Amino acid sequence: MNRRIALQRVAIMMGGAISAPSLVAMLEGCKSPNASGGNFSLSKEFQALVSEIAEVIIPKTDTPGAKDANVGPFIEKMLKDCYSDIQQVHFIKGLEQVEEESKKLGSDFIKLPADQKTAVMNAMVAYAKTESEQNEASKKAKEVDSESGLAKEQQKKKDEVEIPVPFFTLMKELTVFGFFTSEIGATKTLDFIPIPGRYEGCIPLKPGQKAYAI
Repeated sequence: MNRRIALQRVAIMMGGAISAPSLVAMLEGCKSPNASGGNFSLSKEFQALVSEIAEVIIPKTDTPGAKDANVGPFIEKMLKDCYSDIQQVHFIKGLEQVEEESKKLGSDFIKLPADQKTAVMNAMVAYAKTESEQNEASKKAKEVDSESGLAKEQQKKKDEVEIPVPFFTLMKELTVFGFFTSEIGATKTLDFIPIPGRYEGCIPLKPGQKAYAI
């Protein structure tokens, strides 16, 4: 299965809740070795933080969690190969903000108890929502002439300033994408059928039935 098909199916699983920049980044493919993002890497502290946040989003219960699927390294790889410098810098600022929120509660994120980690995540969700709303307002303001009220002609793509995806929005997207396209996520969490039979458009679902692997 190629990346395009995998992403389309994960998008359906998420109810279509994947941001346009993420769709573009994943569908356009990886950068060349000489592209601007080639030297991107996270510090060891941030690598551990990304893995911990992913584990809070998809925790290990009676099924594997994000760490079991190596989602943290996947996210770093995606950021390096498929996202712009602007998005990479914005993501790191988001990690710094997570630590700032955590220290308000007395510790680094990784050392916080589960309930306080959830509180920090809720704060990041609120920040992402506010940022998204501001981005939308900014886009609309640029599209309309302040004097005439008429829509302005769209700038050429090369002249547009990239607006990065809010940190926690991207963090969730890459966590879900990385987990459910991993072998562990597909075979241990979803209902995996290695050799599918004939297509049946309507079948009864048992109580507690898992979603089928994509």
